[in-house]
Amino acid sequence: MNLASNFLAKRLPVFYGYVMLPLAMLMQIGTSPGQTFAVSAFTPALLESLQLSESRLALAYMLGTLLAAVPLLVVGPVSDRFGLRWTSLAIVVALSATCYFASTVQGFAGLFVAFFLLRFLGQGSLTLLSSNTTAMWFRNRIGRVSAIISIGTAAAFAWVPQWLSESIDAYGWRWTYQVVAAIVLVGLAPAILLLYRDRPEDVGQLVDGDKLDASKLNEDQRSDSQLDTSDQWREINSVEEVSLTLGQASRSVTFYIVGVTSAAWAMIGTGVVFYLFTLCQDRGFPTGTPASLFKTFGLCMLVMQFTGSIAADYVRLNRLLGSGAMMMAGGLIALAFAEQIEMMHLFAVLFGGGQGLLIAVSGVLWVRYYGREHLGSIRGAVWCATVAGSGCGPLIMGQVKDHYQTYDPAIYLFIGLMLPLAIASWFVHPPAVPTHDDATELG
Repeated sequence: MNLASNFLAKRLPVFYGYVMLPLAMLMQIGTSPGQTFAVSAFTPALLESLQLSESRLALAYMLGTLLAAVPLLVVGPVSDRFGLRWTSLAIVVALSATCYFASTVQGFAGLFVAFFLLRFLGQGSLTLLSSNTTAMWFRNRIGRVSAIISIGTAAAFAWVPQWLSESIDAYGWRWTYQVVAAIVLVGLAPAILLLYRDRPEDVGQLVDGDKLDASKLNEDQRSDSQLDTSDQWREINSVEEVSLTLGQASRSVTFYIVGVTSAAWAMIGTGVVFYLFTLCQDRGFPTGTPASLFKTFGLCMLVMQFTGSIAADYVRLNRLLGSGAMMMAGGLIALAFAEQIEMMHLFAVLFGGGQGLLIAVSGVLWVRYYGREHLGSIRGAVWCATVAGSGCGPLIMGQVKDHYQTYDPAIYLFIGLMLPLAIASWFVHPPAVPTHDDATELG
């Protein structure tokens, strides 16, 4: 591996992070089979083919999502131990196999297992690994890099559901899942195997493509003219970068504020979007209202995610995080009192834009505040709560509707949860650098 890395480093005319960037974007697009926007394209066919009620289908999806959060606790530590490359390759192969398995299900039990694996491997694991990939290669430029990644995510959101729907109509949902399995395997596995590198140090480079500053080297390093092993480059990089363990990170208030905010917005966003059609119907809005709201929601989410990712390189992260959370809270308030279509679109603007801003900022914040060394463990723990939250949202909305015959109490509950988090988000700050005694105490 060292010989290959050294050869690559000497031959490559540019920073290898620019090779990893499109690969990370491809991985993000590859999460589509586990995302709600893709699963929703299969819903009508699944209901008809498997003879399931909508409540049974929703139950399988929610239970699968909730349980998918549990094994995510392992993915981060595994990637820290065995490397992002091999972990990503294993997840891609497993996701491809899951898509093929999904094409064979015959009833509720099989569908539940398929949803569990799709959410765990696609929406959970591959999303986490894709985000950590860019974090390993970019630090000062990670905001701008995240903005580029958001374009790929938006493209998947706009194109994948339409393609899936057309394929299902023409060839059936089982054949379509088999094609998706082949696309995931052929499109991602060879690229990861041949091109993926865990860190810039592995190819004799520094984060962000920075040049080596000889003044940062110790005496032994200055006397060694062959700074070409990954261990030496890691030591050089560590001169400026401090990384916290999960135990150290969990001792900071910021860890919990950002973590709970991430889980809350996933819960609220999934719940509201999942029932947006029936919510609009209950309030007497025209049939085409939800479709137009999704367009507004998606456009504002893309704009704010792109803008926020760039702004994260120049603006204090707590201000961006607080602004995003405030926009989401404002969107929920607009939704609670919306009796006109204009107010519904105001909800879509604020809620979609706020969610896009939070996605952009959180992707930058974890690596800026806590470093790269244990990023898998730290983000894995938070992502576990986030995925679990996304499963709870529809369940809360559905139970409230069954009991009160309206979604309004759930929306009031979400406002009461989001407002304190929006205020707290303005006060997050980088954690204190652990002392030697702290590191010894935490092992």
